[in-house]
Amino acid sequence: MNSSTSLINRTTHLLLNNFGLKILSVGFALALFIIVRNQQVREFNRTVRVHIKTQRGIIVTGTPERVVNVTLKMPDTLFSRVPSDEELTGEVDLRDERLGKIRIGLSSDNFPNLDKRYSLIMHEPWLDVELDRLEKKKLPVRAVLQGTPKSGFEISKVVVTPAEIELTGPKQALSKLDSISTIPVDISNLGKRDYNAQAGLAIELGGSLKPSIDIVTVKVIFAAAPPIAE
Repeated sequence: MNSSTSLINRTTHLLLNNFGLKILSVGFALALFIIVRNQQVREFNRTVRVHIKTQRGIIVTGTPERVVNVTLKMPDTLFSRVPSDEELTGEVDLRDERLGKIRIGLSSDNFPNLDKRYSLIMHEPWLDVELDRLEKKKLPVRAVLQGTPKSGFEISKVVVTPAEIELTGPKQALSKLDSISTIPVDISNLGKRDYNAQAGLAIELGGSLKPSIDIVTVKVIFAAAPPIAE
């Protein structure tokens, strides 16, 4: 019993002797650890999005959202975290720019939601864009067919509903179009009865051309092929 008590007393004395100095040493070591940790930097490559703003009636040729490659640098601390996609989404305001092709510079200032503790290094610190007037144009829809009908049958008529659609997009791009095609409709080995198909339009998704509708109906009417003369 005396031996156990003596051991406890010695342990207590060891712990409490210069207790304030020991607390100060622990605090100093912790502060030093935090300082050293804060001086370390993590960096990694990311692909981020940049939204392009234009004034009403003006459109960006191509897509109004671009992607750029960046290197993100951030302090390597216990409390640091990787920024969210929203924080890494930039914006460029071109509402006061002229029409035509322009090159605009990019920097971390284009990412207002990103914490200032983080820094972005642009691999290519610019964007090449073209601005044009936004217009509308009605165009006939042309059905694109692929494959060959069943032996003994031929295509009699093709009907597309609606026969024309309205496209909204850059003035220059619209001026080059006189029709809009469908995605190919396969008619291989068909012919005994008329064929109806839903077909999408051959337009780049997410591009600057926007159709009034995305799907049309293609009706292929078959007829018996005339006998081959011998």
